[in-house]
Amino acid sequence: MYKKIIFLLSLSVFLHADFLTNPLPVSSSTETNTTRSQAALDQEIETYQTLVEKSLTIRVKALHLFEDLVGKEQLSGADLDRIHHAILDYLSVKEPINDMIDRYQYLTEEADNYSSKERLERLMISLSAMLLRYDDYLLVYAYYENDSKLRNVFNSEDSAYGIEENTLSDMTDTYNDYFDREDIKDMISFYQEHITAFEETKEDSFAYLKTMIEQSPSYRKGFDDDLVYAQSNVEDLTHSVADEGDGSLSDMTNELSKTFGNSAGLVETRKGKLYEDEAVLQNVRSVIKAGDILLEKTPFRLTDKLIPGHWGHAAVYIGTADELKDLGIWDHPVVVPFHQDILDGKLIDEALRDGVQLNTIEHFMNIDDLAILRDHTESSEDRADRIILTLRQLGKEYDFNFDIETSDKIVCSELIYATAILIDWETEELLGRHTISPDNVAVKSIEEDSILDIALFYHDGEEIKTDKKEMMRTLIEEDEEEA
Repeated sequence: MYKKIIFLLSLSVFLHADFLTNPLPVSSSTETNTTRSQAALDQEIETYQTLVEKSLTIRVKALHLFEDLVGKEQLSGADLDRIHHAILDYLSVKEPINDMIDRYQYLTEEADNYSSKERLERLMISLSAMLLRYDDYLLVYAYYENDSKLRNVFNSEDSAYGIEENTLSDMTDTYNDYFDREDIKDMISFYQEHITAFEETKEDSFAYLKTMIEQSPSYRKGFDDDLVYAQSNVEDLTHSVADEGDGSLSDMTNELSKTFGNSAGLVETRKGKLYEDEAVLQNVRSVIKAGDILLEKTPFRLTDKLIPGHWGHAAVYIGTADELKDLGIWDHPVVVPFHQDILDGKLIDEALRDGVQLNTIEHFMNIDDLAILRDHTESSEDRADRIILTLRQLGKEYDFNFDIETSDKIVCSELIYATAILIDWETEELLGRHTISPDNVAVKSIEEDSILDIALFYHDGEEIKTDKKEMMRTLIEEDEEEA
């Protein structure tokens, strides 16, 4: 056993030394010796954001798959197919994430003609990508590693899917690698040493990277227990730590997974200012009507940094059973499958990373800002048709590309675009694709002949009772100026 440990550690030292003497081409290219413009960096970060969204979407799907399969006595053919597709999803982002890690990691050692801010921001890309990889394993794939049945399937070769053996073992080895942990500790030290000088930076791309880093469960937990991880890697004992007591991998995943939800495993620094406020809930219930559009702001979540403008998310309130009966659609074939969900209070139709789904008002209200918008030009018949069309979107996958011209996948504000089809919505271009932001939806409430009325408005936890239209305009314009 000890000979094996010495051999593997020696091999790791050799490989690490080879990496140091032969760095990746990207870090030694002529391009990195020339300071690129902020606009070019912003474009790079926008592309990176798409990769992050794809990875977080895959993370959520993989966790839900584990929840569906753990404990099953026998896996069906359909179960095996789902696992294989989960592996393919993971492999589709593996190398792109590794490329982002390698791209600027060298900046801990050299400035490369970058200014202090340019150097830090680029280093933040590599650091956040490495934390993303650690979080994926810690929050999701460690569960598969700790389950013998699922671990064996995940590690099996399958030529029909083009999957090689030991996919999960390779992930576990990477997670436990001592030298990777030394590298990320160096990046974290550099980040913590330099970030204070740029705390007031308002740029969206910088704020996005900062949020990714500081809300990472792995970042918040730290990397001080290297020897434990290195030894478990050498011995390949990760799957047996479930009963080892405090500090075991199982304990860590169980604790950290409590943060899993709409934030896709990123730690919420706090709850929303409207969260679990009974007075607010009563007010919302007294005002909201079937078909209303909801906008929200959650500055404590990563997605809020990704979406341009003030508002970060949009959804549709489909209405109670009584409201749908009044509209004459309660027994519509599209509505019938969701009767129980509706009776259980799941009345808000929204696109989250784990797909388009129905959620309760209580679930939605973990927010700081809320606007309830109502189309005053819409007939009851048109509203009924729109609600049915909204329910048709349930089950669609999350569109991490934010492309409104795709119909098989959808993101939050696309849900409004695809269902409120009688409104001429403004759109924007992002990475060559047409998209619609929640602010594009909000604009329809402040135009001279506005279609949408503001039925209820909360900002920063407080209700706005007067000059709601002016407040909406101020919030949208302030964010446009900052952009």
